[in-house]
Formats: sequence, structure tokens, C-alpha cells
Amino acid sequence: MKNAMKDSIKLITVLMMFVLSLSIAGCRNSKVNIEELKQHKGPMLVITSMSAGEGTVEEFEDSIYEISVSYDGRAHIPNPIDDYEPMMSDEDFTKLYKFCVDAVEKDKFADYKEDVSDGTVYTFTFYDLEGLSHEIYSGYCYSNKDLQDAIATITDYTID
Repeated sequence: MKNAMKDSIKLITVLMMFVLSLSIAGCRNSKVNIEELKQHKGPMLVITSMSAGEGTVEEFEDSIYEISVSYDGRAHIPNPIDDYEPMMSDEDFTKLYKFCVDAVEKDKFADYKEDVSDGTVYTFTFYDLEGLSHEIYSGYCYSNKDLQDAIATITDYTID
């Protein structure tokens, strides 16, 4: 009786793992419904940068810079004259959304760290569809292609 119970539990566990793996694989391959995403309000990704070198409090506060992408597809890029909010291409918006979701689901940057003593520190914050914030990464990111690509994707919309 005990062996039959153990075998049943093992079988149920294996079946549950199989079903879970299928559902995860199905979600990863599903297409992003961009029109549905753009119905949501608020920020999707906020990237804050600040100087990590020595300086006064005023210099530190002046060094804080924030760029963002909202769920409506606009990139927010402050500049000295006026804040600029161009509409991103669907391709760039989708790429950033997938970057965020993948980074949060896999905790992709949990163990990432660069051995740098000063420069610019970045904080990447993703806001999910319920508005909950998820810190993707905070630290230096000079050598990380994915993080640098996320920054470049937004700043490519800067007016020259």
C-alpha cells in the first residue's frame, strides 16, 4: 500500500512538472499583443543613471538622469530645452517589453556585477501590467550588452 502511494505521488509530481514545463514553453513562444499592451497606462521601464564618483551633494543630485518608456509606446527623454516623448516603433517597444519580462522572470541580472569603482550607476525598473515595480538591475553596466542595448534603444529616439 505504501509503495503504491509513493509511486502515485512520484507519477503526479512528474506529470505536474511536465505540464508546467509545457506552459512555460508556450508562454515564451507566444507573441506579444502590442495593441493590448498599449491600452495600459503608466511607465513600463524606467532607467535612472547617477554619478558614483566623488563630489558634493549638489553635484550628485545634478547627475541624476532618468529615461523611460510608457505602456503607450512613448519614450521619455529629458533635455535642457524641453522634455521629448517620441513614439517608439512597435519593434523597439516589443524588444524592450520582452527584455523586461525575460529579465524579471529569469532574475537574469541577480548575480551580475562589474568591478568598477566610479562612473555611472544605472537602475533599471520594470513596471508590470498591474503596476508593480521590479528592479531588473542596479549597478554599473559598461560591459553588459543587454543592458547597454536597452539604454541605446531608448536614447536612439533623442533629437540630435
